[in-house]
Amino acid sequence: MQLKDKNKKRLILIDLDGTTLKDDHLTINPITKSALQDAIKNGHTVCICTGRSLKDTLHIYNELELDSLLVTLDGGHISDPIHRNFKRIVLPISEEVTKGILKHPILKGKIENIIVEYYHTNMIQNGKDNFFIADANAEPPIQGDILNDWIGPCSNIIVKLNTNLNFFNIVDTLNNEFGDAVKVKSNLIYGIENIGEKPILIITNKFVNKGFAAEMVAQYYNKNIKDVIAFGDQMNDFEMIETVGHGIALTSGNPKLKEIAWGITDISNEDGGLGDTLNKLLK
Repeated sequence: MQLKDKNKKRLILIDLDGTTLKDDHLTINPITKSALQDAIKNGHTVCICTGRSLKDTLHIYNELELDSLLVTLDGGHISDPIHRNFKRIVLPISEEVTKGILKHPILKGKIENIIVEYYHTNMIQNGKDNFFIADANAEPPIQGDILNDWIGPCSNIIVKLNTNLNFFNIVDTLNNEFGDAVKVKSNLIYGIENIGEKPILIITNKFVNKGFAAEMVAQYYNKNIKDVIAFGDQMNDFEMIETVGHGIALTSGNPKLKEIAWGITDISNEDGGLGDTLNKLLK
């Protein structure tokens, strides 16, 4: 992998879990942290582009000493935490659609847990089973009865099922009935080949994806999308890696993502693959 113009100031988009963060979902390999901070000092712009919610991301944003736009919820929320010059973009799911999905007969008796997220808050049905983000440094979601306690729109719904029976029929049925409003995906997009005994549904606004977010952020910073560098590891990064000119997949990432990537890191996220590759590209 080589850049044609190493003097050009780039926009660098970084996924978090499995990419910037080590496998503990907590720490950044020193090679990666140093490379990102060096890139910023040299005039490049680094932006986080993650599936996490804002409150689960801000401590990492602050650790990296960023002051750029912040993309969370896979592009469902784009914000400007420091300067507040960028008008917040939120792509919501209405309360009616959210509760219509959760009350759908095909899910009756099959839901083990739910997380509902909006740009500034999130709620979990059973707080003892925080099944999606294993980051002890993140602020935990509040606990509540989603159907009764959650009021208003959300940007993301994560449903843990208690059975895998008729799983693909569940996904297809919800997409058929609510597909004008949302996309119903599964944990299979995160590189899990076996759906397991308790699969996960991931539901977003139908327009949400990291490719859309990449174009929005590039426009804001007046960067040609063909010059943008992006790092990701799983299939929620697919549109971002495909959209930018230099989409790089972690060697430890999803094989299908690596098939469409411009480049692949030599080493894993655990060993600092993002930082190692960025240093090679920019120096």
